[in-house]
Formats: sequence, C-alpha cells, structure tokens
Amino acid sequence: MKSRLVRTMTISGLLLCLASALASGQTTLSISIPGLPGTLNWQNAPRTWNIDAKNVLTISSSPKTDWFVDPFDGTVAKSAPILLFTPDPDYVLSAQVTVKFATKWDAGALMLWGDDHHWAKLSFEFSPDGKPTLVTVVTRGLSDDCNSVQLSADSVYLRIAKSGTTYVFYFSRNGQSWQILRTFSLDTELPVRVGFESQSPAGPGAVAKFSTITYDPHRTGNIYK
Repeated sequence: MKSRLVRTMTISGLLLCLASALASGQTTLSISIPGLPGTLNWQNAPRTWNIDAKNVLTISSSPKTDWFVDPFDGTVAKSAPILLFTPDPDYVLSAQVTVKFATKWDAGALMLWGDDHHWAKLSFEFSPDGKPTLVTVVTRGLSDDCNSVQLSADSVYLRIAKSGTTYVFYFSRNGQSWQILRTFSLDTELPVRVGFESQSPAGPGAVAKFSTITYDPHRTGNIYK
C-alpha cells in the first residue's frame, strides 16, 4: 500500500510540474530536427504536435491563439505555440508551409522571437475575405502588419535569411524562385531565436505543417539571388 501511494504521489507531482510549465508558456521538452542546430523548445505549448519519419513538423494550435501587440491600444497577444531554436550568427532557414485553413487569420509562420515585444513573423495566413495571404509582422514594441501577396493554394515556401543585424523575408511558389517580401532589423540586442508557429486568433485552432525544412549557417552575400 505504501509503495503504491508513493508511486501515485510521484506521478501526481510530475503532472503538476508539467502543468505549471505549460501554464507559464514554456516547456522543458527538447526536440531535435535533422539539419537544425541544437535542440528546439516550445514557447507556448501546442494543442498537439508531431514530427514524422520524413521530418515533417505538424503543429496544431489551440483556439484564440496569436502573437500581436496592438498598435492602437498596446494589447498583447502572446499565446500561439512557437517551436524555437538558437541559430548561428548568420543563416538561411527555409520550409514549405501548408495550412488547413478554416477561420480568418489561421496561419502557419516562420518566426523570430526575442521577447514579447521584439519579434517578427513571416506568415501564411487566411485573410478575412477567405484568401490564403502572405503577411509579415515586425514588432519593435508595437506590431505592424503588412498584407502582401494572395495565393490560390494552401501551401507555399517561406524563407528567413539573417546577415548581421538584417533579416530578409522571402517566399516562393515552387521552392526554386524566391521573391523578397521584406527587409528589416529588430533593433534589439536580445538573443533572437527562430522557429515555427501555428495560430488561430479567431477560430477553434489551426493545423500547420512544415516540410522540406532546410537550414544553412552562412551569410547571404546578395539578398536578391
């Protein structure tokens, strides 16, 4: 009886620790993806996630989850799950992003994250008029929000390149020809991690898949190539 009670208390303690970690927005679970440096950790736990045998990462977000700092009133949304890793000083990260769109602003994104007020995302998002749209958001205190190209498909290739303090956001329809959406700096000395985000600001949750993930630790000499 005593042994069973001890085991029950131990399991209960572990569950309480895990619940506390999830509530704080961070988890200690480490994940590895071939080709990416070190381990990855969650900033906000997803509803579900999976990495399959082909290294396709699937992230399912919970309802009403987002990252945005409202430029009108400063309201902070910081609940969407991001799987982050610490990159090299210069790098290029690319992935094909496929989203099961259902509700406005459902999205999958490549995301840079320093803290709650210093981050940026390259987002493949469902617009209010029901169009898959490329959206960039750069947050330096407050967020801006720039809607770009509308697409007819539920999949697109996204890329982040970092050279010094400058970041470049790209997209491609075929994974071969890349177009620049935005060039910027986060204007912070915070360490900035990079990774993968799924969000559903107005809906019951969204599923984003990240495939063909590639990472190259080098500085881009010519951002237009």
